Amino acid sequence: MGSEVAQMGLVFVFEVGDRAVSGLFYEREVKSLDAVIEAVRVLDEDSGIRLIGERNGKECLVFVTRFGRKYTVMTYGMSGRTGAPGRRLDAVEVEGADAVARVIRNSAPRRIRAYVY
Repeated sequence: MGSEVAQMGLVFVFEVGDRAVSGLFYEREVKSLDAVIEAVRVLDEDSGIRLIGERNGKECLVFVTRFGRKYTVMTYGMSGRTGAPGRRLDAVEVEGADAVARVIRNSAPRRIRAYVY
């Protein structure tokens, strides 16, 4: 993937009862639709893909996860100037990376921002 991928590590900390729990979360940026489709093909069950796409002319978030042979693609419409996910959620379950690619192509703009985690 070469220049199409950048990797970033994020640290998270949260409280459970009276204890603080922390961990390291890795995310890598994927800069082309072809690289996203390749990431879909090799997606682990404990991984996912987050895309910033477009639906009906408005920005949206697209999440891809996998369980067994099936993939779930969830699309959240963005609302307001904050860019926070809106109330509209579309979810579809499909089999195979090619079906995921079709759903993503319907939601992603020409310039794509995507992250594999």
